[in-house]
Formats: sequence, structure tokens, C-alpha cells
Amino acid sequence: MARRSYNQYCGLSRSLDLVGERWTLLIVRELMSGPKRYSDLADALDGIGTSLLAARVKQLEQDGLIARRQLPRPAASQVYDLTPAGRELAAALVPLALWGLRHEFDEPRRPGENYRAEWTLVFLATLIDPSATTGLRATIQFRLDDSPAVLSIDDGEVHVTPGEADHPDIVVNTGLRTLAALTAAGSPPSLTEVSERIRIEGDPALAQLLLELLSRNRFGGLLG
Repeated sequence: MARRSYNQYCGLSRSLDLVGERWTLLIVRELMSGPKRYSDLADALDGIGTSLLAARVKQLEQDGLIARRQLPRPAASQVYDLTPAGRELAAALVPLALWGLRHEFDEPRRPGENYRAEWTLVFLATLIDPSATTGLRATIQFRLDDSPAVLSIDDGEVHVTPGEADHPDIVVNTGLRTLAALTAAGSPPSLTEVSERIRIEGDPALAQLLLELLSRNRFGGLLG
């Protein structure tokens, strides 16, 4: 099938020619948290259909946005990962995703609407200024609307993985809408101020630091 084009000599239209098809950017979102097997993508993107997923993955490969590689043993699995150009695209998606967090969650989650906590955390992790976490090592278990994901901070690097951590330093239980409001606050609240909306278990000093990292974000006024 020939790719449709806006036929406009413009950076935005050329970009949309590449990634404007349905599901394409969600594949990029899935790979923001690290390499994934084809089966992982299919599981996360429920509803896409096998043939359409295969077509989208193939097109992203041809466009140089993702690449296949083999994991070393014992895993020895074939995975897809973002290329440098793909990571640039992922970074460009962050402001759009954060805009959606601010403007599209006035209504509660609809029945049957899928949600995974890592979908939110991969974008929120980009808010954290790496220089503010130099020397810090922490494992933070999030449960957002009962979906688990882990935010790991390792001396200036921040990573997101789905699921449960074995021994997290703190556990954060809250809803997506509450977390979205926190990131738009512009100034860090105290643990006491958020206690009715966010339940945090574990080291209180680390919990307060997390609130500061997420609310005093490196995007400045973008979310305020």
C-alpha cells in the first residue's frame, strides 16, 4: 500500500507523513521504556491486530526510527529498540503527552479503556532534571489507578519498567488525574498537603524529594 502524503514542503507535514498513521506513535511510546519483543508490543497495544502491527513495525524500521537486535544469552530474544532518530522523535512527543495529561483528563476513565502506569511514567520521567539526581539511587514503586510500574533513579539516570519492584524504597499509590495535577502545580507540595490524594509508603525524605522532582520540572512553565 502506498503511503499517503500531505504533499506539503513543511517540517510538520513531512513528519506526519512518516508517523501520522494510527498506532505508529504508540509503538514509539512503548519503546521509550526500553527494548521490546514483538509479543510485548502486541500485548500492550491491544486492538491493533497482528497484520497492522507488523506493517507499522516494518515501516518504522524502513524509516530508520526503530531497529531489531538480538539480546545476549540467556535471553537470546529478538527485540525492537529506538534508533537515535527514534529517540529524538520520542523526546518530541513528551510535550504533546504532557499537554494531554493537563487537558484530556477532566472526565473519569471510561469502561473498557485500557491503562498501564508505564504509559504515564515514561513521559513524567522526562520531567526530572538529571542534575538534581546526581548521586541518588532509588527505586520507586508506582501504582497508578491500580496499575504498577517502577521508576528507578541511578546517579542522574532515570528508567521506567512495568510491574512490581522487589524491594522499593518508597511506594506511591494514587490516580492518574491526581498525578497529572501534581506535575502542573509548579511548586512542590508537602507530604501533608497531598496525603489525602496520594498515599506514599516508605522513606519520607525520599518521598518529599520525589514531589519536588516532579513538580519543579525542567520544562519550566510548559505545565504551569
